[in-house]
Amino acid sequence: MKKNIIKCLLLLFIYIITADMPANAGGFQVYTPNAYKQLNRIQRPPQRISIQGEAVQLLVDYSGSMGRWIGVAKDTLQFILPKIAQSSAVSLRVFGDRAQDGIYYESSCTASRQVVSLSRQNQKKILNGLDDSQVGGVTPIEFALRETVDTDFKNVRVFDKNRTFKKKKIILVTDGGENCGGDPCAYIRELVKTRKDIQIDVVQLGNDNRLACLAEFTGGTFFKVDGSKEKFESAFEITFEVPKGTVAEGRYKVQPTYRKKTPRYSNNKPLADKYKYVKY
Repeated sequence: MKKNIIKCLLLLFIYIITADMPANAGGFQVYTPNAYKQLNRIQRPPQRISIQGEAVQLLVDYSGSMGRWIGVAKDTLQFILPKIAQSSAVSLRVFGDRAQDGIYYESSCTASRQVVSLSRQNQKKILNGLDDSQVGGVTPIEFALRETVDTDFKNVRVFDKNRTFKKKKIILVTDGGENCGGDPCAYIRELVKTRKDIQIDVVQLGNDNRLACLAEFTGGTFFKVDGSKEKFESAFEITFEVPKGTVAEGRYKVQPTYRKKTPRYSNNKPLADKYKYVKY
């Protein structure tokens, strides 16, 4: 009798746990507003954080078509991040990326994770986080925005030196639109009815204008890059509020400098050198 009672309690416990999980489809957790609410219950929001300066979350698309631009982003950010204001705290969230190193997480329409939490002077962590993430498949933009607003920015307060509250900024970098059934524009349209503390800048790689609404509704800026590396760099300089030409100047400074090589002589005649110049 006692064994039967224990068995029934165990089965009841398993039923309760599995009944509260988001629905699965094809082996992946598929995003729906209801599934998001269930998934979000088990996430622990960060402790209250007060920042005097700027709070910026870099939200980067790691879906299958972003391979080339991830490299450009890393190359650009290595020159920009060291130049941002010391009072700026930056974090990194990626979406659409895939599992790695044997660690499983959702690899479909709920694939989004904060790789680097909000802190100051953490440019190395940001660059390492971009390196460690791997390009995956689909583009769950609404889900990633919800995660940023409801989890990453939940208990974050930002103010200036006069203790006036400021907006928290999301810099969304993507080459496409939502393809997981979400509606980013509808979500943000509803959000701003009750929340005035979010600004979204969109760096759009390509000719798609559908996400311009995110910048429009929140007072942000929409950058259409059109496949141009120069426009991409310029967009990052503007949204991170660093001087124009920061990337070009940084890239120039890391170029090798050459000096003329001292010729070698034999019997008062210069020897032919394969290389006329050497690096300092």
